[in-house]
Amino acid sequence: MPRSINLRALELPDILVLRDLVRFGVLADDQIERRYGDARRAAARLKVLVAGGLVDPWSRLIENTRVYSASPAGARISRCGLRATRPSLEHLRHDVAVVDLADYILAHEPQAEFRTEREVARVLRTGSPSELGWGLKVYRHKPDGLVMTDSKRLAIELEHSDKGDLRYAEICRWFALAVRVDGIRWYVDDPKTMDRIRRVNTQHGYAEDVEVTYAPFPPGVVVRRWVQPSVS
Repeated sequence: MPRSINLRALELPDILVLRDLVRFGVLADDQIERRYGDARRAAARLKVLVAGGLVDPWSRLIENTRVYSASPAGARISRCGLRATRPSLEHLRHDVAVVDLADYILAHEPQAEFRTEREVARVLRTGSPSELGWGLKVYRHKPDGLVMTDSKRLAIELEHSDKGDLRYAEICRWFALAVRVDGIRWYVDDPKTMDRIRRVNTQHGYAEDVEVTYAPFPPGVVVRRWVQPSVS
């Protein structure tokens, strides 16, 4: 069992790591290293957080990567107002890639703030279709993140698997009707999928209602591969 930890033993970077573990749901080991700024320091502090029952390590599922989530105790200490959670296995690689994308955006746009998918509901109206579609039934959707500047709120979508025309039409319509979204940035790693999203937006006229930009995955952002089973 994890031993209790004295809060005085925690450092400011520990709290920031716990907060991002809760906000994103998961962090990979290299992402934690970025937050400490030093690999050795990160490894040492991570041992403290795991031993203290504040961070839960996952079994190794992704190649060359260990992932971690915050425990309920870690979420309470982070005081970010969210409960501890962890992504489903289906979304794990995607959610790890979203963290890399958020880190890239903030490194290149230091004046911006990044709200995670878990925090979007505090900023946008994501629940009630009547608030979005003037009485029309609207597909419920939460973007992968939200980049906030002084003047704009830009939704972030990281797309790796093609969802098909109907699903993209529902998502794009949601954005077109979301009064608290000024624009959408689509980051897509497959040109065919990017063409599909662009075509759906154009066909339905959604791009006329909200600013839409398309870009490939930035450097350092990739959907990592699963660990390959060993062959005996």
